[in-house]
Amino acid sequence: MTTIAAPAFHIKIRGFHGQHSLERCEDPGCRVHADGHADCGRIACPSCGLGGSNLSAPDMLEGLVRCECGTIFGA
Repeated sequence: MTTIAAPAFHIKIRGFHGQHSLERCEDPGCRVHADGHADCGRIACPSCGLGGSNLSAPDMLEGLVRCECGTIFGA
């Protein structure tokens, strides 16, 4: 039996230390696909949907992107 996961919704996080809000992307129905690209054209985590400052690209990962949730993907 093969399981196929649906793309994650693209989610943005706003706020500062101690005060955060999660918002869906302003593009209705925007989803993040397995390659780390959202329907709106931005890079986001294919596992949790977070993007922007939640992602980093440390030199030691050689072109890969790391999300705060722990997922590492190539974008």
